[in-house]
Amino acid sequence: MRQVFNVGVVVVLALLLANRAVTRVQAHEGGSLTCAQGATLVKAEAIARGFAEIGARSQGENFLSSCLVSGQGRVGNLVAHD
Repeated sequence: MRQVFNVGVVVVLALLLANRAVTRVQAHEGGSLTCAQGATLVKAEAIARGFAEIGARSQGENFLSSCLVSGQGRVGNLVAHD
């Protein structure tokens, strides 16, 4: 049973490392943004949808926080990376 658990942990770590490697490769592709640029874009889209300035700023900050923690975020069909 312990061996199955250890194999499971190794598989999860391998998947996380592979995801991080793919994220790094995507960061160097055209059409990618930084997290800060993505946050600005989210804020602009929120204002265009009719949100007040403070609500739009909150959405932008939320996107930035999420993007920096996870290492990536999506704005429409664009991918933002840290």
